Amino acid sequence: MTSRKPSVAAIGGELIEPVPIGARAVYLVETRSQDEAREVERLFDELESRARVCKLCEGKLLSYVVQTSRSDSALLDEIEDVLKATCGFVVTQGSFDEVIYRIVRELCEDTGSTLLPARECDVCGRPEPFPSTVATRNGKGLMASSRQCCGGCAAKAMERAELARRPLRNRQVRGKDARLATVR
Repeated sequence: MTSRKPSVAAIGGELIEPVPIGARAVYLVETRSQDEAREVERLFDELESRARVCKLCEGKLLSYVVQTSRSDSALLDEIEDVLKATCGFVVTQGSFDEVIYRIVRELCEDTGSTLLPARECDVCGRPEPFPSTVATRNGKGLMASSRQCCGGCAAKAMERAELARRPLRNRQVRGKDARLATVR
């Protein structure tokens, strides 16, 4: 798997290392032979220089999540075309979420394939193949803790950190009763 180093944003007491936003796709391929399985694995190994790749399962069913560094989906379409031209059964999903992960898990059970351990968001527990890192610094500037987060939880952490960094004067905050109040 690729080890590209995304940029790190330091906001208040948190360091946020977001995963670059790009297009994602999940590929499920039922292979007919070990030779075909090796060929599919080789294809995804070669892709690691052009995109982020995470293998979800292995066996008769192979499944991968691919994320490009840009929202351009041409590479993802090309992968789908190559797989459909060379393999008997190919399903492509244009995103990764809990539903597609559950489908992969169920297909693994049906085909006797092995579901590989998935990374999970440390905050909400959702499976996340390409998590962002959110690290909290202590008063001395040293890392006190870090979490691997899905995109939604990382965005919330960035928002909280940005709000904490802003001066309190004239900042709007939500009260417990959900009415908007202005702190002066």
